[in-house]
Amino acid sequence: MFRKVMVVNDDEISLFVSSKMIGKTGFAGEVITAGNGLKALQVFDSFLLNSKGPLDVPELVFLDLHMPVMDGWEFMEVFAEKYAYIFPSVRFVILSSSIDPDDIQKLKRFSAVIELIRNPLSFEVLTKLK
Repeated sequence: MFRKVMVVNDDEISLFVSSKMIGKTGFAGEVITAGNGLKALQVFDSFLLNSKGPLDVPELVFLDLHMPVMDGWEFMEVFAEKYAYIFPSVRFVILSSSIDPDDIQKLKRFSAVIELIRNPLSFEVLTKLK
């Protein structure tokens, strides 16, 4: 079981369903949500300012690639530059509506990405990641 995870998705229904599924399966003790990449970065900014240490930061982030305001690609670029060295234990599972071979190649640049899965998040995926 993970202590804390974050779900970043612009679809409010997906956020709600993912949060409930994560809680119901016992996958994580706490779920943080953000509606786009910019809001997720703001959450990480708050960790920088108010962190109680590594226990305050999510261990795993489920990140949608295609979102308005700031998409998953932009988020990953900023995270890699600004936060990866501060929060080296954070890992990412990328959610995408289609598994594009170009996306797979692009994601190889980010060592914190452990998985690319098709949206939506499912019980099977959570079981596999436990």
